[in-house]
Amino acid sequence: MSNTLRDLLASQDELVREAALALPHSFSQCTYNLGYIRQAVYLCLTCVTPRGICYPCSVACHTDHEQVELFPKRHFRCDCSTSALSHPCGLHKRLEEVNVENAYGQNFEGRFCRCGRTYDAHTEVETMIQCLACEVCPSSYLLRMGRHSDDHRIPGLVPRVVP
Repeated sequence: MSNTLRDLLASQDELVREAALALPHSFSQCTYNLGYIRQAVYLCLTCVTPRGICYPCSVACHTDHEQVELFPKRHFRCDCSTSALSHPCGLHKRLEEVNVENAYGQNFEGRFCRCGRTYDAHTEVETMIQCLACEVCPSSYLLRMGRHSDDHRIPGLVPRVVP
């Protein structure tokens, strides 16, 4: 099977398009100036205050810190350039006020399930699933029942009887 240069370039263009859909923001700019948006959020465990940082800041400013991916969050503004974190932002040079509209739920305490268990990616044996409708991590019990709340059924999950 031979690939032409045209095929190779088309394949490369498709990979770039897929990457842009997964991480739509620039890797060289903090997303703070975009305001409260839906974006991938990371928790820096090395920084004392549990706040959320954008993907570019997770790479450029906190690259040598221990981090946890919190997955996409709606209406969230990067905290890296704010006074909430003592670590200076390398991408957004002006120190900003604390983001008052960000919601810091249990994910910022390392808990990803309604049952309150802490999540450790190195030892966890269950798959944590996040609802696409509300971006909440449902409990294991409700997942076994085929839903994570009374009004959010999970397509493709068949309810089963739990002993």
